[in-house]
Amino acid sequence: MQSKNTFFGAFIVVGLLCLLACAPAPVAIKEKLPPSPELIQALERFKTAEDLFQQQAYSEAIAIYQDHLRRFPRGPLGDTALMKTGLICMAMKDYLQARHMFKRLVHEYPKSSLVEDARFNVILAYYEQGSYSAAIKSAISALGFAATRYQKSRIYDLMGYSYSANNEFEDAIKSYMIAYELAEPQKRTEILSKVKEVIACLKEPELNSLLEVYKHRVPSGHLRLQLAKEYASEDRIQPAIDVLSDFFSLFPQHEELETAMALMDELKLGLLTNRFSIGCILPLSGPYEKFGNRALTGIELALNQFNTQPDVNQIQLVIKDSKGDPNEAARAVESLVLDDGVIGIIGPMITSESAAVQAQALKVPIMTLTQKPDITKLGDYVFRDFLTLSQQVKAVVSYTVHELGIKRIAILYPEERYGIASMNTFWDVSILHGAEIVGVESYGPDQTDFADAIKKLVGLYYPRPEEPEEESTEQTEILFEFLAVEEEAEAPFPDTQGNQTSQPGLPPSLSPLDETSFPEDQPPEQEQEEPAPIVDFGAVFIPDTFEKVSMIAPQFPYYDVANVLLLGTNLWHSDKLIQMARSYVQGAVVPDGFFRNSPSPSVQNFVKSFKDVFGIPPGYLEAQTYDAASILFQLVNKPEVRSRRKMKLAIMELKDFPGVTGRTSFDETGDVSKQIYLLKIKGGRFVQVEP
Repeated sequence: MQSKNTFFGAFIVVGLLCLLACAPAPVAIKEKLPPSPELIQALERFKTAEDLFQQQAYSEAIAIYQDHLRRFPRGPLGDTALMKTGLICMAMKDYLQARHMFKRLVHEYPKSSLVEDARFNVILAYYEQGSYSAAIKSAISALGFAATRYQKSRIYDLMGYSYSANNEFEDAIKSYMIAYELAEPQKRTEILSKVKEVIACLKEPELNSLLEVYKHRVPSGHLRLQLAKEYASEDRIQPAIDVLSDFFSLFPQHEELETAMALMDELKLGLLTNRFSIGCILPLSGPYEKFGNRALTGIELALNQFNTQPDVNQIQLVIKDSKGDPNEAARAVESLVLDDGVIGIIGPMITSESAAVQAQALKVPIMTLTQKPDITKLGDYVFRDFLTLSQQVKAVVSYTVHELGIKRIAILYPEERYGIASMNTFWDVSILHGAEIVGVESYGPDQTDFADAIKKLVGLYYPRPEEPEEESTEQTEILFEFLAVEEEAEAPFPDTQGNQTSQPGLPPSLSPLDETSFPEDQPPEQEQEEPAPIVDFGAVFIPDTFEKVSMIAPQFPYYDVANVLLLGTNLWHSDKLIQMARSYVQGAVVPDGFFRNSPSPSVQNFVKSFKDVFGIPPGYLEAQTYDAASILFQLVNKPEVRSRRKMKLAIMELKDFPGVTGRTSFDETGDVSKQIYLLKIKGGRFVQVEP
């Protein structure tokens, strides 16, 4: 039901307009007699009162009318003074005093032309005070005095408002329809719009009761359409189809014909739904087949585990190959719905937008596996269960700022789409968390030498007139403790023969193990002293692959940029990063959607089961699709989930599903909400920091 202001604002406006437009009441003055001086004076004072009201000087305006009533009790213009006083009280929300003035007018000036308006305003004052039952009672009484169709129509109209506000919707419809039948043609459209608003609040018993009253008359078309919606919401598909069939037969030109046809199409699709059939769209061939087949293993494991449980309805999985093509993905959605009757869809990964658009059109819930921004805004049947850049950045920034106390951060990013998006997101989120971005530099995506970018970040690239004084900060002390590494991690990594080797990919001049020596008879040449770097940040965010980071990280200490925390994205989460960069990435913070070395029992059980079946450990893709499939399998086995619409609602209402990628919920837009993993590089491995 709409709010009081929506239903009744029109009446308030009308009432106040009456105050402005209401000329002095007609006074029976003989044509040949000139107006008395008292009347002329009263008219002048009333004009002043009108001006005061326009200025919202209500108290001064009322004082003039009350003074007139005191000086001329039951005299000329007394009824006008009472009406205007009552309306000003309404504007001041003094409804008790307003009713008193309107009732005085009715009692003291029973022959006044303002009496009918006064009776109507008594009803309105009760309503505005929230006394809806009193308003209805007063309206019934006022109907006994109403002499014209117009007077009766507006009273019934106001009764409809009052019944609606009192949640008596069936009586509201009946009152509105009497007002509709009494009203002038130009007024009926407005009244019918109120009827349609109330019909949307009706339930099955009230709808059927009103259909017995109005049968094939207005508003029975709207009543039938609402009844069909009610049946559909309860998954009573055949009764809903029957009601719509009557609607089409009786009202072939109805204004809601298009809405009814769309609902019929949706219901017919519902008849084809196999509630225990789930669709799956993945790129199983083409350029992305490696990722698609990895994702499929997670779904297959979830299916096998679910179907082997006792007392569950067996799930049928229908798999379609998108081939990494948007058109194929859209056709796959159509086939899954129209041919296979699935109740929900998992995927796709790469071609998510075209599939989501088609799923929304066919009203089938689809759980996309994509980072594409705003994918869930395509419609209320579109969901996402996948690690996004925004989730990663929020987790990293929150931990860095609030747990580590580092509030001055730099960004070093590649000039390509992912790097630019990451930089902008990180900057925005940092500001929201009270951090300051003190330096931002970029490098080319194909670059392998990052000297210039690092020098610009710390003030070594451009000449400086003088060196700033070195300062020690509390932030540095925090970092020393945080970046501390176990003793064995500080040692060089052995090669396959057990020999100590220098950093892979580093020239000897950058290796921390190399020492430069000079011939004993030749002292080293005196070099010009280089300026010290200005390291005014405690952390640096680098949104790039682990291969690039393994080349960038060693160059920081080479340029004397020490005790700075490295922050990354899930692209860093590879053991190869530690093998390649060794001590240069110690303490780095990395977010991810899954961590197979987590101490969580559910994660360890999943990892063991996956390795037992497929012979290899699972990664993020396998874990994510395992969770997405498990969610749909469990929801579809709920007794109340018998349609795609109920499946959609079940996903929206899901809270804290205990998945291996974290406790999963979905927000009001259909996007996933979960606490992701935060990892720290410690020694030769990643360790879990959060959750």
